[in-house]
Amino acid sequence: MNLSDFKKHKDWVKVWSGRWSLHFDSHIGNDWSKNLTIAGKPVFPHVIYFYTNGITDCWVSQLEKDDLGERFNSLVRDNPAYLEELPKTFRSLADTVTAFLNSHDPKKITPSEFREYWNLISKYYLPHLSVKYIVDYLSPEILEKHLPALEGARLYAEPIFRNTENFLEAFVERIGKAAGYTKEMILATLAGELDSHLEGKPLPEKSELQNRYNRSALLVKEGGQELVGGDEVGAIEAIVHPRLDTSEIKGQIAYKGKAKGKVRIVVNPREVSVFDKGDILVTGMTRPEFLPLMEKAAAFVTDAGGILSHAAIVAREMRKPCVIGTHVATKVLKDGDVVEVDADKGIVKIMK
Repeated sequence: MNLSDFKKHKDWVKVWSGRWSLHFDSHIGNDWSKNLTIAGKPVFPHVIYFYTNGITDCWVSQLEKDDLGERFNSLVRDNPAYLEELPKTFRSLADTVTAFLNSHDPKKITPSEFREYWNLISKYYLPHLSVKYIVDYLSPEILEKHLPALEGARLYAEPIFRNTENFLEAFVERIGKAAGYTKEMILATLAGELDSHLEGKPLPEKSELQNRYNRSALLVKEGGQELVGGDEVGAIEAIVHPRLDTSEIKGQIAYKGKAKGKVRIVVNPREVSVFDKGDILVTGMTRPEFLPLMEKAAAFVTDAGGILSHAAIVAREMRKPCVIGTHVATKVLKDGDVVEVDADKGIVKIMK
């Protein structure tokens, strides 16, 4: 794949971060860049996923994200009922996905049922994206009217992706045992590779899959994908990462307020050994499994997220200062830094 199409964008922003597999990224990448369209165009023409030890960071161009926002607004202008229908559609498809997960044992499903699983996720994903991103581009008047219904739908469906990934992990664990591979290795397969294996073809070498799991990058352009690993990942990181030599970072205000405290960078909440009351939670993006830490935290700071991100919703509920969408908080800040979170201005300063 020609990197010039990615290098020409100088405005990369992190929109997604958390415990998702490379296999999941491969499927979703096809959806974002080809299969799913808004107003006749793919959701995002260019996407870069970084995958490190089971954690995904997803980057897109701010210009292409803003274009998506304008397309969402065109749907609202062309169909005034769109914003009333969207939360209902979202809830209905969330129920359909949940019903499938509850009625199927991931350790026993057939290849055809596995394809059905992905088809359901793909159908669900468009309204999920729509609810998640449209709120960041609506006028204040329209947002005020429709935010309660959109936020309610977002909260209703919050467990879906965690549950679908748990389902996937249980399925690939079975596949791995049968083939003599670890679960982590199977999670590092691309969509077509696992599909081919289910039809009787061999998997990639174990060493290749383990290296992917440890550190890799997936570049997606209009349905085409290229996976890179090893030292090449650094070259891709140089495309998206801004300068990091700063003592102050900026983001979007999710809930106003100020707090000072010690930074605790959390990648996987299941692996946290120290987190004291009053610490500042810094992470790529939160999910429900972060809630015990969020209860203790004095403030939240995330790389990714918008008005309807999990961190923003919880911050409003808990009335805790929250700055989202910094893109670089987990890279600039270090565990133990003392910072001031000024969520009145959307600024996080390193004090010492």
